[in-house]
Amino acid sequence: MSVAVFFDMWGVLIDGTDVSARWQALVGEFLAPRLGGEAAAWGPANAYAAERMFARYRDPRGTPRETHSRLLRLWLREMCEKVGVPVPKNAGVLAKETIAWVTSRIDAGSPGAVEAVRTLRARGHRVFTSAGAHSAYTDGHLQAMGIRNLFDATYGSDLIDRWKTNAGFYRKILEHSGIRGEDAVTVDDQEKCLDWARRAGFARTFLLATVGAASAHEMIATLSELPARLEG
Repeated sequence: MSVAVFFDMWGVLIDGTDVSARWQALVGEFLAPRLGGEAAAWGPANAYAAERMFARYRDPRGTPRETHSRLLRLWLREMCEKVGVPVPKNAGVLAKETIAWVTSRIDAGSPGAVEAVRTLRARGHRVFTSAGAHSAYTDGHLQAMGIRNLFDATYGSDLIDRWKTNAGFYRKILEHSGIRGEDAVTVDDQEKCLDWARRAGFARTFLLATVGAASAHEMIATLSELPARLEG
């Protein structure tokens, strides 16, 4: 029987070990020709502005769509101020273009991720993401991995306008995708997220964790194990 598999991104499909360092190396290549300043100056500026942006996300004070737009504009503005160049009028648009350009050049796939997704699709399963971040990050990284075209939809909190903080997030992606709970599977590295998915009606919930960990959910040590487990 075919199912729909919803993957978390960070820590599941993506290994974030050196993503930040690669961001600092790439962001100037995109922004310096467009806004000015030395390319090397944009990396430290991004590190500064991104840290402040992530801190603001901990208390967003708004819906995902409103918050993402506001914080991305602020992120670009603070980078410009650090580099010493004027803030463009289209800051929101340019911020999303920056994310798309940089992430599409960072192949940070977790071990076995690409092979697992390809195998699932070859066996007739549908694949989605269930990430809390903006979908622009998800799309870019999946493009870098060469598998974006295999996903039916790449859900981030912006697409469904729900934060990934409770079962409502998972109910919303089921509603938006048209997938029934009894046909839905999700993989995450956070047990609380799987608890929410189970409460939302997901049939199977997989925790990606090291061997020896204990969980109330099904467990896999690598994504390579997932296709065979779904056949069982």
